[in-house]
Amino acid sequence: MATVYHGRPIEPYRLGVLIDLPDHPGLSDCWPDAIRLACEEVKARGLLERDVEVVVREVYAQPWSSAHGLIKTYRELVEDEGVLGVAGPFTSDNCLALLPEIERLKVPTATICGSVRFVGDYAYAFANGGLADEPAVMAAWLRANGHRRIAVLRERTQIGEEYAEFFRYELVNHGLTITAEPPVYPATSVEELVEALTVCRESNPDALVYLGLGGVNQWVRPALEQLDWDPPRIQTTAFVSATYSEERARRLEGWVGVDQYDERNEVFAQVRKRFAERFGYDYATSGLSTGYDIGHAFALALGRMRIATPTALRDALDTLRRIPACTGGPGTIITLGPSDHRAYKGADFLVLRRAHDGTTSFEGVAPVTPWEQPK
Repeated sequence: MATVYHGRPIEPYRLGVLIDLPDHPGLSDCWPDAIRLACEEVKARGLLERDVEVVVREVYAQPWSSAHGLIKTYRELVEDEGVLGVAGPFTSDNCLALLPEIERLKVPTATICGSVRFVGDYAYAFANGGLADEPAVMAAWLRANGHRRIAVLRERTQIGEEYAEFFRYELVNHGLTITAEPPVYPATSVEELVEALTVCRESNPDALVYLGLGGVNQWVRPALEQLDWDPPRIQTTAFVSATYSEERARRLEGWVGVDQYDERNEVFAQVRKRFAERFGYDYATSGLSTGYDIGHAFALALGRMRIATPTALRDALDTLRRIPACTGGPGTIITLGPSDHRAYKGADFLVLRRAHDGTTSFEGVAPVTPWEQPK
């Protein structure tokens, strides 16, 4: 396509990337590259007339600091860098803090946060999990494996509380009972975690459930070993870090967790090959898959808009239907609309994996089964 119009260069479209979890190999490093690859490939397919420049900013926000720096950085991307859309931040607490600013500035912002409260005219959720969806998947696994009495280790955060709300909704549906629910803060220690896990163990549960973002995962193995306790256990998409490295997988030895990397998804398998050829490294992680999916959606929408404004980009995003997704099980699709900004659709957009011996393997899916029908 032409790069000059009436003797003047045609400028690239600009997308912002706002990373609030720096220094997370398997997520923060590959996310911008995955977005770049998706944009390059959409242009090569003839569906996008301009190049896309990706402007990356990283900031430590919650839980390390307040959201002040995050909001300031977002404003800089929009007002100083002139981006048409933003990918990020990652976490629900930071996304909720940023939501009023997203709606005020009217710039389409696509994140991987899982909160059902991240809703707005310009807010898009390519949820790396789902605080309302994961509890049902976990409850189905517990029931299928005969676990009825459940001890819950819950984070004292927005994320932990939202998970717990929806987990409680599943108790009656799956015949589960909570035996203990000690709250913990993500910034904890082995000693504090041992105290909470002792409360859990003494409640005599069939299984242990962890509801949180993953702050305790670096301490949970030594805490369980100190207690000499090895219960059946399952956690939220805090588990996705187990796919990032052997070290992180060993931290979660014996855990089952909700994830969105599924080696059966041929869309992602092919994207990974092209990503490795383009950038010289590779990850089998939902960090890479969600980055590509968001970049793909933005690039398709950039090609469909007819005036280069954030609102026109939003309107174009709302036209996307049945886009094959890298993220989730086979058959997961991306569909958006004016009143539906939750991207992933399909029964198996969430899967289960198990950590063992420094790696993870596919555990299964939570099948959608009907309730007992009247005769």
